[in-house]
Amino acid sequence: LAAAWRFAERTGRKLVIDWRGSCYLDQAFTNAFSVFFEPVQDIAGVRVICDDQINQHSFPGPFFPAWWNRPAIDCAYRPDEQIFRERDELDQLFQSGQDSDANTVVCDACLMWRCDEEAEREIFRSIKPRSEVQARIDAIFREH
Repeated sequence: LAAAWRFAERTGRKLVIDWRGSCYLDQAFTNAFSVFFEPVQDIAGVRVICDDQINQHSFPGPFFPAWWNRPAIDCAYRPDEQIFRERDELDQLFQSGQDSDANTVVCDACLMWRCDEEAEREIFRSIKPRSEVQARIDAIFREH
């Protein structure tokens, strides 16, 4: 999330946090971000969409990485090699300091440890767990 936010900030893009299909939820079309975190409209000047309105949103092509330009039926299964290839392509783009000609950049690969610590701090300052999630965190903290 921090790497994608930093890219959006640097390039003047909107950040869409789309965690539908999460392994942490049974509802495939529910955005997991909005289940676990309070709504956020903006992160340090970057406009954010992170709720279920994403189900009505259509993202314009072309897409980066290029694999996402394939017909939807071809995108139903992504082998690990493809995910790793996308991660490397995204890493190169994000580290280059350049933008992409693509209208939509899809960051659907783990880029952990591939952004600066200040970007991570900004994310942690800007997002807050929902009260019920925070209550569970606090209870586990007290217990252990």
